[in-house]
Amino acid sequence: MNESITYQTLQAAIDCGVREFIICAGSRNSSFVEVLRLEKGLKTYYWPEERSAAYFAMGRSRLTNRPAAIITTSGTAAGELLPAAMEAFYAGVPLLLITADRPESFRGSGAPQSAEQVKLYGCYTHFFQNITKDFPCNLSEWDQRGPAHLNVCLAEPQSQPKFIGKELTFTQALCPEFKFDRGHAITVLNRFFKNVDQPMVIVSTLKSTSHDAVVEFLIKLDVPVMLEAISGLRENPRLQHLRIRRTDKVLESARQAGYAIDGILRIGGIPTHRIWRDLEYLENEIQVCGISEMPFSGLSWDRRVICAPIEQILSTYASPKAFANERSSVWIMSEQNYEQQLLELFQEEPTAEPSYLHALSMLISDNSHVYLGNSLPIREWDLAASSKLQGVTINANRGCNGIEGQLSTFFGLCQPNRENWAIIGDLTALYDMVGPWILPQLDKMNINIVVINNGGGQIFSRLYPYKEMLNAHTIDFEPLAKLWGLSYERVDEASFSLSDSRCRLIEIIPNEGATARFLSKVGKLQQQQLAPALT
Repeated sequence: MNESITYQTLQAAIDCGVREFIICAGSRNSSFVEVLRLEKGLKTYYWPEERSAAYFAMGRSRLTNRPAAIITTSGTAAGELLPAAMEAFYAGVPLLLITADRPESFRGSGAPQSAEQVKLYGCYTHFFQNITKDFPCNLSEWDQRGPAHLNVCLAEPQSQPKFIGKELTFTQALCPEFKFDRGHAITVLNRFFKNVDQPMVIVSTLKSTSHDAVVEFLIKLDVPVMLEAISGLRENPRLQHLRIRRTDKVLESARQAGYAIDGILRIGGIPTHRIWRDLEYLENEIQVCGISEMPFSGLSWDRRVICAPIEQILSTYASPKAFANERSSVWIMSEQNYEQQLLELFQEEPTAEPSYLHALSMLISDNSHVYLGNSLPIREWDLAASSKLQGVTINANRGCNGIEGQLSTFFGLCQPNRENWAIIGDLTALYDMVGPWILPQLDKMNINIVVINNGGGQIFSRLYPYKEMLNAHTIDFEPLAKLWGLSYERVDEASFSLSDSRCRLIEIIPNEGATARFLSKVGKLQQQQLAPALT
């Protein structure tokens, strides 16, 4: 029975586009291991730990633009997939979760390895099926705009399974059509632009296939725009004349320049900048419109989102009126002045944490792949990274992910023939210490893991006055590099350079006093009147 269920489930996965399987082997899912270890047309990876493996699978799915599948044994192993399922749900990643289970007769028995796995991930999967010999796998209703869960009921495996070596077949997999109402989308956009006079645009997470259409749209619209790093457009040279540089006090800066923002158009994912949280308290002051391939607004008071393929909407859209004016030009000029003063601060406090990140960005080659860990790195890249980098691909987990699984996601996204950089915090590295397990199974790649070791969760030090929030520590990361066979470099001086190593861990240790001074100076800089208000 296990043989037929296993083959049929794998064939259904292949038919919907899966070509990579990430396997956490156990007795209950051994039939999948038996089949896949002999299959030459598929790529397989093996992990000893399910949580990190699921994040790696998510990275592979994002990189290949097709579903990747993770297969686990039963019990708590299945529960370890929940964090990645949550992230994939909010990020729109087609992650296929295949959990082996004991036969249905064991439900509610409390027998070993017999957890209640039916619909284990609740709302975080777009599709679920419980697979038995009487109910074979059918993935035809999975829309592939989020994760799916197959719970496969299998009998006690034989000690030496004897499979007949049935062949799996490979056909051209068709991605389900993204259905949307174009007419409604245009109506919503027209209404937004007709009702605002001084708009700005925030561009967050985008698929690379949307980049060209978004760039052309922004140039034609000709309004101030915030380009988050994870949009992939922050360094685009064609948009620098429209780009707002600051990451904090954006609304205040615009008002100082006489450009009182009355509408914000969001393109892509939910923004990471502080301005989006500030909007929560401005329901009656600023109109908001979102264009995204996910249905989430990111605001409690506004659930309206144009949920559609971004490039299909923007590639032919023309705004009903022009917005460029002297006030917006003054604001953008003040932002260029702000950027110049930031560059001077990097020189004044070279051992501050943002200064180190700026210096690091100057050492990263054009056309590199950069993965930004959550918490401070993603914010500090937006603040401090050089805008002169060209052709970089920026990735991050920004659905709802905390700090777990960051290294594993990065490894799933790594690509040959280019530099791959992960910039993460110290607690993030500790949270995913098993991640480098996969390195021997990857093709030889240029991998650089940058750990910013500031002694704990320093992002909280700016928000809470008590040390219990920080998880402070005195750990250094050279032993972790040694554990995984990585070369190690330490950065704790104002001037530094890096070797040409292709597989390494770089530990950056900022100066706490310099960081505090830098942040104080940035705060004062943001309070200054950077441009005279127009009268």
